[in-house]
Amino acid sequence: MSSPSSPRDDEHEAPGHAVLAGSGERPRPGDLVIDQDLGVAPEPLVGADTSTALDEDESSTEIPAGPLWAMKARRHTQWHLLASSERHQRLRETLGSGEDSLHVIDDGRHHAMIAHVVGSVGGDVEYSLVGRLTREHLGALQAGTVPLTSAFGEASEITLCGTAVEVGVESSNVFDVARYADSGEIPSTYLPGAPRLTFSAPLEITIY
Repeated sequence: MSSPSSPRDDEHEAPGHAVLAGSGERPRPGDLVIDQDLGVAPEPLVGADTSTALDEDESSTEIPAGPLWAMKARRHTQWHLLASSERHQRLRETLGSGEDSLHVIDDGRHHAMIAHVVGSVGGDVEYSLVGRLTREHLGALQAGTVPLTSAFGEASEITLCGTAVEVGVESSNVFDVARYADSGEIPSTYLPGAPRLTFSAPLEITIY
C-alpha cells in the first residue's frame, strides 16, 4: 500500500491513474484497476474524482461509511433521483450489534439493501457483504423470526464490496470484489456472526 510519503501522493493528483491488480497500490477516486493478464479493467472502476455523497444528506446516519456507500452504490432505486411526489420513506437501520450487526437501507418501496462488514486491510479498504432483500424478508429479520446470521439466506445480488477509505470523502468509492449466486457460496467467515477479519493484503478481485 502507498504511504502518505510515497511519490504518488506528491505527484498524482488527476484521476485516471492505472493501478495494477495485485500490486498493493491503493486506488484513489477515478483510478482504473487493471489486470495485466486480461488486458482490461474489471468492473466497476473506482468512483469519481469528486465526492458527491450520492446527493443525499447522511448527516444523521449512524451506519458506517463503508457499508453505507456500498449499499447506496448497489441499490436499484436512487432515492435522491426520484420526483418528490414519488419518494418512499427512507430507511437507515442497524440490526444487532458486534459480530452479528447488519446494516439496512431502502431500495424502493418493496426492497431493501443489507450489508455486513467483513473486515479491512490496513486503513485503506473496508470490505462489506451486500445483498438485496424484499421488504417481507426484511420484516422477518426485524421481528427476529429469522436470525441475523441467516440474513443472506434469502438475499439476491450478493456481492463482496470494497470501499476505499479516504479521509473526508463521502462518495461511492466502491468496487466489487466477488459475487455469489446464493448464500451457499459465501465463505462462512464473511457472514454475520463471524469475527471481523483483518487482511494482510488486498483481496483478489474475481469479477471479470
